[in-house]
Amino acid sequence: MIVVLDTNILVSALIAPAGNPAAIYTRSKKLAEDVGQLPRLKRSPDPGDNYLLALAEASKADYLVTGDKSGLLVLARHKSARIITARDFAGLFAADAS
Repeated sequence: MIVVLDTNILVSALIAPAGNPAAIYTRSKKLAEDVGQLPRLKRSPDPGDNYLLALAEASKADYLVTGDKSGLLVLARHKSARIITARDFAGLFAADAS
């Protein structure tokens, strides 16, 4: 499974070590991978977030995890990536553990 984490998820993981972002970060086996050149695109309501969509596309990510309610989450999907919250993504692990 390939997952792209928005910067806000990484910062939240550092600030609140008991929250969902921290659980996601802790479960990550690999933090970074070079995916090569990113495609240029203009899809996000916030142009500053287009790099995350490009990263998800270039890496063929399954998920893009973000807390950006007014920007990325409204898109719901980009190419192969579902765009979901940290809570929803953490819930996938809980469902697997049941």
